[in-house]
Amino acid sequence: MTVSKGKVRLNKPQDVRRMLARVINELLQEEAPTIDRARVIATLSNSIIRAMEVGGMDEKMCEIEKRLGELNS
Repeated sequence: MTVSKGKVRLNKPQDVRRMLARVINELLQEEAPTIDRARVIATLSNSIIRAMEVGGMDEKMCEIEKRLGELNS
């Protein structure tokens, strides 16, 4: 696997989703699939789904906070 060994910044749910997607893509490109690799991919896929959900909620919260700030001005 050739995932970058540099510092990884995971500041937002979208950053986590991108990083997990890269890892999954690397795992899918390796040779013969194994049951262990399939389990890892399934676990990472569930993590991506959760990161997407959290990212959506984060965006909604930012919009709500913005609108509340406008109302209080």
